[in-house]
Amino acid sequence: MRFKTSLVVALWLSAGFVSDAAAQQPATRGIVNVTGQLYRAQNNNHYTVFLVTPEGIIMSDPINRDFSRWLKAELASRFKVPVRYVLYTHRDWDHASGGVVFADTAEFVGHRNMLTALAPPAGNPPLTSDAVKMDANRNGLVERTEASGAIAERFDLFDYNRDNVVNSAEIARGSISDVYPPTTTYVDRHTVTLGGKRVTMTYLGIAHADDSSVLHFPDERAVFSADVMQVKRLPGGLAPTVGSWIDALTIINALDFEHALTGHALAGTKKDAADALRYLEDIAKGVAAGIGAGRSLAEIKKTLTLDAYKGFERWDTTREAHIEFVYGTMRGTR
Repeated sequence: MRFKTSLVVALWLSAGFVSDAAAQQPATRGIVNVTGQLYRAQNNNHYTVFLVTPEGIIMSDPINRDFSRWLKAELASRFKVPVRYVLYTHRDWDHASGGVVFADTAEFVGHRNMLTALAPPAGNPPLTSDAVKMDANRNGLVERTEASGAIAERFDLFDYNRDNVVNSAEIARGSISDVYPPTTTYVDRHTVTLGGKRVTMTYLGIAHADDSSVLHFPDERAVFSADVMQVKRLPGGLAPTVGSWIDALTIINALDFEHALTGHALAGTKKDAADALRYLEDIAKGVAAGIGAGRSLAEIKKTLTLDAYKGFERWDTTREAHIEFVYGTMRGTR
């Protein structure tokens, strides 16, 4: 797929729910035309899409607050119409943060499960093993000065009540405190219409997250999936099961589209989406056949090479981890 690049700029990330470390890195940003009035916007290795109509703009994930400010200014300058809809693919902090920037003009739509995930953290689950190591004073909390790793990097996104400590419920909820809640939710399928254009959201089940949606632009023959669909790139993980991922990719591939637009890295075509599904099916069938033949995990890792996907990003770092995960779920040990 060829996109006509219309803008690429490098900006320093400003404050607003980003860590000091992140603020020191230059952000590569740009907007490219996909087809018609459908565009793909970049923030480093994260992407969103938007559709321009005479009555306003339908966009997907806001990514983060600073990027959203930049994008809002670009949209106003280029197209002279406001964002009327923000359609979430799922709740993850690195895709869904920063939507408040568009709250003055937009309606926010997400799967119903998104509201449950964004609810105030409740209960008192045990601290994760990593958090226990951080808790130097053993008070059952992670203070800002104790935090390390992801919690340190995204402390404000974990700290729901802004009390400068992170408790176990906040950790379990995740770093999603800058995710603006959807004002409209759906269960199975939802269609937004604006300015003579349609965008349909379809629920993908529990692959990656239990609120995952795919966006379908029928007139543009395009789909957008932030994490579930990858182009020439293996998923980082297959939780909760490889079956749930197969179901999700089957739903996506059943749609009528030419342009496969992703939330990370490359965009591609329907064939790329089919290849992503085929990888999942091949690994599931290969592991099942190995177990049926009485092979050990080590033997399956050695024989199930999946060479057809050797050119995919992450093939050398995640293939064996995927085999091990699928093996564990099929044997009931995970």
